[in-house]
Amino acid sequence: MLRKEMHEDNRRAWNVATDAHNSHKADQAGFFRTGGSTLFPDEIALLGDLKGKSVVHLQCNAGQDTLSLAQLGATVTGVDISDTAIQFAQQLSQDSGIAGTFVRSDVYDWLESSGEQYDVVFSSYGAICWLSDIGLWGKGVGRVLKPNGKVVVLD
Repeated sequence: MLRKEMHEDNRRAWNVATDAHNSHKADQAGFFRTGGSTLFPDEIALLGDLKGKSVVHLQCNAGQDTLSLAQLGATVTGVDISDTAIQFAQQLSQDSGIAGTFVRSDVYDWLESSGEQYDVVFSSYGAICWLSDIGLWGKGVGRVLKPNGKVVVLD
């Protein structure tokens, strides 16, 4: 069962937390411009070759992993509930010169309304615990996944 009031509390909390999480990370745009990546080797191995593939990164937070996916050749869309995180991700994309589309939305609303399908659906570390209905999330993931697509979740 969706708990929208909890989602709204979560959005407000992440709006504050995003600033704190990024306050100690100097020149992230420069890090990405020089080929930096925030993905771990196990993530890269599970994702496989992303060149030319479309990837949606659900619960993307401030977009660092999303832009790392783009560095691997993917066309990326990041979705997150936090206004602050999405604004940060959009600015980081612009400042780094790495293309990425970022959407501020409750993941359930986005999964329900998205008309797009993706080669890969990705979600990682600390995202699953915020879901109020993992079954509904999974059904939504199935809707946005292309036939023969891949779901990669690490948590």
